[in-house]
Amino acid sequence: MATLLDTTLLLHFLPFFVFIFIFTVLFAVLKSTELLSKNDSLNFIAALSIALVSLFVQPAIDLISFVVPWFAFLFIFLTLLFAVFLFLGKSKQDIWDTLNIWTILIVIFLILLVGFVTVFEELFTPYEESDDGKTIGGQTLKTLFHPRVLGAIFILIIASLAIKLISKEVA
Repeated sequence: MATLLDTTLLLHFLPFFVFIFIFTVLFAVLKSTELLSKNDSLNFIAALSIALVSLFVQPAIDLISFVVPWFAFLFIFLTLLFAVFLFLGKSKQDIWDTLNIWTILIVIFLILLVGFVTVFEELFTPYEESDDGKTIGGQTLKTLFHPRVLGAIFILIIASLAIKLISKEVA
């Protein structure tokens, strides 16, 4: 049944979106760092060449289509978090002191790691698929992200933070 929210047609344009994304990001990086030269036409040709080559590499398209929505979500979340802190009267320096840059870098690294594992799982897995199509990696992910396991991890994190804060006040 067709709905207004059906976006499966956009999947046919995914290589074009990836091409535009790679070209834009690469051209901006090359222009701002002047890595190749100060000449914009050379930077344009280099970015265009790499973006065109990336059209024919399906794992690159899969990786970018997996990672970019998570980065967009992270950017929106951080923007809203900053807006809330600024609305509450905190200064920019207090926000950056509270939200360490290493935290953001670790989250970015985890997003990239999950993206690489998701895209290249079949290439690097030492396990064969069973007859029913289940892999060891898939079953491990199913176990790790089960609601009971996630709830237990959440409770352990809350308990460790509570112990840290209680011991800090006593000492």
